[in-house]
Amino acid sequence: MSSRSQKKELVTEYRRQQILDAALTVFSRKGYGEATIPDIAREAGVAVGTIYNYYPSKRDILISVLASRVLSEPFLKLMEQSPEVDDKAFLRALVQDRLTMLSQNADKFLFMVGEVYRDQDLRRQWVQEVVQPTLRRAEQRVGSRIESGAFRPMNAGVTARALAGMAIGFAVLAMIEGEESPCKGIPTSELAAQLADFALMGVVAVGSGSPQNLE
Repeated sequence: MSSRSQKKELVTEYRRQQILDAALTVFSRKGYGEATIPDIAREAGVAVGTIYNYYPSKRDILISVLASRVLSEPFLKLMEQSPEVDDKAFLRALVQDRLTMLSQNADKFLFMVGEVYRDQDLRRQWVQEVVQPTLRRAEQRVGSRIESGAFRPMNAGVTARALAGMAIGFAVLAMIEGEESPCKGIPTSELAAQLADFALMGVVAVGSGSPQNLE
């Protein structure tokens, strides 16, 4: 690849991130419905036409914000960086990434989830373009661990969603509880390690036999 091509790619990526950062700020401040492409262009310090060179619509910008800042890209990068990492280390890294993301972007995360939930078309696009491709990667990892004998025979799709839901749900619950959360003050790395251990080992003590009836 020539230096000119490399420079062009760097500029393209920089501009893309600049637009998404500006969009996240504008969406959080004005709401998705009230925000406009010119608003995003002003926040980014670029021409309106520049926005359309990268994204054909406001909806596509929001989907890219969701993918790059919340779910897909961070997770996929983690998958690519650690294909051979042991399961506990991988889960620990995944949970720590989600906890860190939410602690830094709590208000913005809640806004984006709300926007997706209210708009059925947006939700459908987000599921198709972001959620399902991400979960398929998770299923592949779980499936390979089942085939190798590291995990007991399970439905890979259900297991992948259970693990993802645990990581994201734990982070959201801690965020909602705020100062009242028993997790408050515990280092993120320690919380991630405990959650990874729970996911792989469960809550039943070794040697205790079958779980007792909870009723």
